[in-house]
Amino acid sequence: MLSPICLRSFLTVIDTGGFTEAARHLNATQSTISGHIKRLEEQAGHRLMERDRGGSVALTLQGRELIGYAREILRLDQEARSRLAGTSLTGLVRVGLPDDFASGRGFTQLLADFARQHPDARLEVEVGNRDRLLSALDVQRLDHVLTKQDRAAGGEILARRTVVWMGLASTTGTVPLIVFPEPCIYRERAIRALEKAGIPWTVAYVSPSLAGILAAVNAGLGVSPLAEDLTEGLVPSIVNQTLPSPGSIDLVLHSRAGQLTRAATGLGDLIRQHYGVTGIQGAQRNNLA
Repeated sequence: MLSPICLRSFLTVIDTGGFTEAARHLNATQSTISGHIKRLEEQAGHRLMERDRGGSVALTLQGRELIGYAREILRLDQEARSRLAGTSLTGLVRVGLPDDFASGRGFTQLLADFARQHPDARLEVEVGNRDRLLSALDVQRLDHVLTKQDRAAGGEILARRTVVWMGLASTTGTVPLIVFPEPCIYRERAIRALEKAGIPWTVAYVSPSLAGILAAVNAGLGVSPLAEDLTEGLVPSIVNQTLPSPGSIDLVLHSRAGQLTRAATGLGDLIRQHYGVTGIQGAQRNNLA
């Protein structure tokens, strides 16, 4: 049997990018997290992770295959506990998501799981760009907003993701970009990196949806800067080694000021659990540049 505690540590290492960040998120020591991974590998009968001296983590084939099962096991564990405890939540909860959260990262399924576990709660979801969603949060029209942003900005950090280049383009000449409309942190980071390196670029394709971005990449219309957790099924760009790295971004949860309904509080906790975050860090929201 695979231990839920060990599975949570396993997913947290993946979602935060390493053992140090995972230990901080779970309020545990690195040795405790390492022990959980070792125990999980014994339970699974396979090596799941490779860790180098620099602290970087790479999943084995078995580790990659376990990710989906691990999230499902933890979801079912939480659902069973809620049902047996009779802790179904009530009240209205309003959440705002950028399209890449709505279309990727498993959040639509997470929201569906929440609605099924808590049928007496009323869930309202709005998909839009970060500025509009944060403005709605400021006037208390939304309870929670998920964004991707620079480390200097405010909010409660859930996970950190490397931004990578995906798609096909010539290794010389102007780089054709496939991007989301402004404002978009992927777009901002990519253009900043290209201009700093003196590499010419042009916006070749703009789509407000992740599905449109992925379709354009697969059609060979250019290259797109995307967080690494959105690239499943895409072939890494052949120019990935020659273009400058766009760096990394944070996935961030913002919650409105004031008292939340039980449903809103419960959804916030579920989002944190999805990333292995056990406590509220209390970061204040700042305006995004």
